[in-house]
Amino acid sequence: MDPAKTSADNLAALLSPRSVAVIGASEDQGKFGGRLFRMLLKHQYGGTVYPINPVRETLFGLKTFPSIDALPEAPDMVIMAVPQPKVKEQVAACAARGARAGIIITSKFSDAGAAGAALEREIVQIANARGMRLIGPNCLGVISPANRLVLCSSPALEVDTLIESPIGFVSQSGALMATLFDRAYDIGIGFTHCVSVGNQADLELCDFVEFLIADPRTRVICTYIEGIKSPARFIELARRARAAGKPWLAVKAGKTADGSRAAFSHTASLAGDHASLEAVCRRENVVLMDDPAAMLVLAAAMARYPARQVERAVIVTTSGGGGALSADRLSEAGIPLARFGQATQQALAALYSEGQAGNPIDLGGRRHEDGADAAEVGERTAALALDDAQADLGLFVMTTAPALADATARLAQGGAASGKPMLFVMQPGKAAAAARARLLEAGVPFTNSLGEAVEALAAWCRWSAWRPESVAQPGVDMVLPAGLAGTLDEAAAKALLRSAGIPVNRGQVFADAEAAVAGSAAIGFPLVVKVVSPEIVHKSEVGGVLLGVADAQALRAGLQAMRERIAALAPQASITGFSLQAQEEGELELLVGARRDAQFGAQVVLGSGGILVELLRDIVVLPAPLSRESALAALARLRVAPLLQGWRGRPALDVEALAAVIVRMGWLAHALRERDFEIEVNPLKVRAAGAGCVAVDARARIG
Repeated sequence: MDPAKTSADNLAALLSPRSVAVIGASEDQGKFGGRLFRMLLKHQYGGTVYPINPVRETLFGLKTFPSIDALPEAPDMVIMAVPQPKVKEQVAACAARGARAGIIITSKFSDAGAAGAALEREIVQIANARGMRLIGPNCLGVISPANRLVLCSSPALEVDTLIESPIGFVSQSGALMATLFDRAYDIGIGFTHCVSVGNQADLELCDFVEFLIADPRTRVICTYIEGIKSPARFIELARRARAAGKPWLAVKAGKTADGSRAAFSHTASLAGDHASLEAVCRRENVVLMDDPAAMLVLAAAMARYPARQVERAVIVTTSGGGGALSADRLSEAGIPLARFGQATQQALAALYSEGQAGNPIDLGGRRHEDGADAAEVGERTAALALDDAQADLGLFVMTTAPALADATARLAQGGAASGKPMLFVMQPGKAAAAARARLLEAGVPFTNSLGEAVEALAAWCRWSAWRPESVAQPGVDMVLPAGLAGTLDEAAAKALLRSAGIPVNRGQVFADAEAAVAGSAAIGFPLVVKVVSPEIVHKSEVGGVLLGVADAQALRAGLQAMRERIAALAPQASITGFSLQAQEEGELELLVGARRDAQFGAQVVLGSGGILVELLRDIVVLPAPLSRESALAALARLRVAPLLQGWRGRPALDVEALAAVIVRMGWLAHALRERDFEIEVNPLKVRAAGAGCVAVDARARIG
């Protein structure tokens, strides 16, 4: 395999090897090599197995070989469970023998510091020089039910048979891969291929995602991500997965970690690594989730009901309390309940007591006078509810009830006629064992957790609501000011904003207090006054801002008091001038910024502004450039969004003008995309509808 030509085809061959050599093979089940070797044989791999063990003649009845050099042919795949100091020599021997690929289980490489990282790079160079590719190190191997190939030592594989489902999983955590395999098995879910990529020293997550996109047996792609090596390729593969009609689900670790170093502005500190990835995933419809188990539930449902769009849910339950709690959880997640049409309402009313046939539907509220048993009513209910035009999915929340297995099976039968997705939540413990078995037999997805079900449905709704973005440049000739570099003062930062068509307030910088008083009339009262000092970042914290200065006399007195406050609170700061600005009014203060993310490039940052920006951390990150529609959708995700539409007597605000500013900030970021930069407007004052908005403070750093 040529390392320069990694492709879906040669990775398909890698995961379907004709022969496997196990270095460190043993019968000792206390060792990695022993457990791994037994799992490979247990699950009936169809190719040739070469156990490598220098002190045994046979293992589990198979002839052993003392070294890789002694094999009768070059193996397609080698898996190594040997101590770290021996890995390099084994890789060199395998590469020299002509092995096509190797899996290194051993840890203590780049996961253990600089020396380990250097050794890891050397091992990859040795392998690649002979055309050999590596998975790992520090991984748990491969589980490929589609190929009956198990190169993994996890106890989760102590099962009689492998389940194959059209779900592929690539994980940067081996333990999580094995855990999800175990969870999946218990609810009847299998995989085509599971790959633990470990340190990604050679083959990496994107390589295997590309393979899964091309793999005809895989319909849904799942990933657990700790770090992305190839951001541009990640985006390209997201688009290819969409084109192939394969949903891509992902869980990313490190959501709460601070993604930035000591930041120049709020813009950088609030738009960390996870926020940046989230922005890209939202644009490309990679479905980012929090819970790996919920990801698994969604993958099973999407695989069972391919290409189905979900928006509105029907809840059918064996408990009124269960229905109420489920409705609450769906509402909190933003998932609307279907409102039945008149015909459905009338048909259900014949089955249920008055007021009991809405959504949620409590099976306990059925009429008893017609002699129909509970299971029959449940089957008819599921058929009627899911046949309604407003219903996209049935959520069946099952609690402990008489004849639960039969009731569950009949509900599944009734809902199946519609062809619409169904997801069961089996809340009892052992009392639901028989019911779970009936769902497994019918191939209907289920989970034991309402929380997992709700997260899965919310993610499915987001995937369904995605629409391609059409980005059009606004009618502004964006000519960046000459010599743009370094940390810009407020005046220069506002000039940069004006070049992008973003409105800013009038203002002028004066060298001293006397000049400021003399020039104040030309700007007009009332005024805002700000100290100008390279040592003062947050002016309000040292009394360096005056608001509502009404006349020249108030200005003179205010400047004197400002100097005295700064001398007391920041005696090291040099005052180089005073910025006098027209005081602007607005109904709401927002932050609008832009930055270059090291992985994903130019981005816009939008959030609640003013002095509460760090406290509220009400932030949305968007890849730049962006469309008006994306800007409006981002505004709707802010916690302060209700204020934009008017709130308790306050007017509706100029959302269109605000969206235009966000779009223009995106194009400014795009123009600077090759440079390291941060731009921040805080606050942007937003006025009532038709009155626009204006930037009253700005800062920028251009690399």
